[in-house]
This record gives sequence, C-alpha cells and structure tokens, in this order.
Amino acid sequence: MLAKATAQRQQLRLLYRKPGSPRAEPRLVDPCHLANINGEWFLFGWDHARKDIRTFVPARVRSARPTGQTFTQPHNFSLEARLRDSFGVHSGHGQYAVVLRFNARAADYVREKKWHASQQLRERPGGGVELRLQLSSLAEIQRWVLSWGGDAVVVKRASLPTPCARRRV
Repeated sequence: MLAKATAQRQQLRLLYRKPGSPRAEPRLVDPCHLANINGEWFLFGWDHARKDIRTFVPARVRSARPTGQTFTQPHNFSLEARLRDSFGVHSGHGQYAVVLRFNARAADYVREKKWHASQQLRERPGGGVELRLQLSSLAEIQRWVLSWGGDAVVVKRASLPTPCARRRV
C-alpha cells in the first residue's frame, strides 16, 4: 500500500504509533519517498498536521488507506539533501563534530565500511583507528557508539553522552 501510494502520488490516511507513545494516532500524509536505508524501510512524507516532511517507519503504521486525493511532490523535497549530514535517517539542523576512537579489535570493522560521507579515518598506535564525523543530529550516532561497548571511546562528544567516554583505547 505504501509503495503504491508513493509511486502514484496518492494521499494516505495513516494510523501511526510514534515511538514511546501508547496509542496510534491519525495522520494525513502525502508519501514522497519510500526508501530502504541500512536495511530498514522508511517513508518520507508531508504530514499535513505538522506542515513538514516527516519520517515514518512502516512497521509502526497500524493502518493505511488512500483518501482518493492525489498530490504534487513538494518542489523543495530532496531525500539526498535531507539526509546529507545525518548518520542514518534522522536529520537535524545542528552541526556536530564527533571524534571516536576504536581499539584494534574493532578497527578492522570500522575501516571496512563507509559510515558517513564526512568521515575521516586516522590510524592509531597499536592498530586502533580514529573516526571523525560532521553530523546534523546526534540521535542515531549515540546508539551506534553504545553498540560498540568498550571498543569505542568518544573523544569529542559534542553533547554526546556515553559511559564509554571515560575509557582509554
């Protein structure tokens, strides 16, 4: 339903549950783009109540039905521009410099992948690596850093709290 509505520019009435909310709420959405990003699906659409492009997770959609209305995609919508400085799908309006150090055990995994367009890698003594990023939001990077456990240290936090920040690599 979401893919068809996006392709045919059909407005949808969604029953959508936001994270942390106990109940789903109605949303009137013009679905602009459906994308698989890092193995997860996301719907980017104009939310009429919020008068803004919002990101929806299809798994949180409890029901979707077409309204019978079609729409024209906003002329200023660009998924590439929206996600340019984000670490995933959460885009923000800030500018955060994040510096992370990974020990030798994690360094090979970090070197193998392009994590972000802004990334800069620096080799560290002992086989570790330092990763520098420029991000517009810290929403997703915090969870990612925590997923590395003791193999990652936040060197420059830019308001990024983590219990790993005190450990040395």
